[in-house]
Amino acid sequence: MSNQQIAEKKPSRLAVWLAPVREYLIDTWAELNKVKWPTRPQVRNLTLVVLAVTFAMSLVLGLFDFGFEQMFFGILSPEPSLVAVAVAVVIVLAVAAIVLFASRDR
Repeated sequence: MSNQQIAEKKPSRLAVWLAPVREYLIDTWAELNKVKWPTRPQVRNLTLVVLAVTFAMSLVLGLFDFGFEQMFFGILSPEPSLVAVAVAVVIVLAVAAIVLFASRDR
């Protein structure tokens, strides 16, 4: 082969396709080496915090769900409970007030 033929030789399609992938992987590896990874005790403590918050929020949401269920069953029963109706009215007014005051310009 002459020098001109070698200079005109184009890379294969596979090489053209793999070049950006290779560059991406090299850049990604370089960025991952810059990360300050947490220690094992930090990971354990943060995992416990996430689990505790998740458990607490599930309890709070479960209590809200139970309360709303009882309220709606009280309202929709053949003889509606006055307490359930009052609680529903207070909730509707509170939501309306929050929406009204949140939308005001400060």
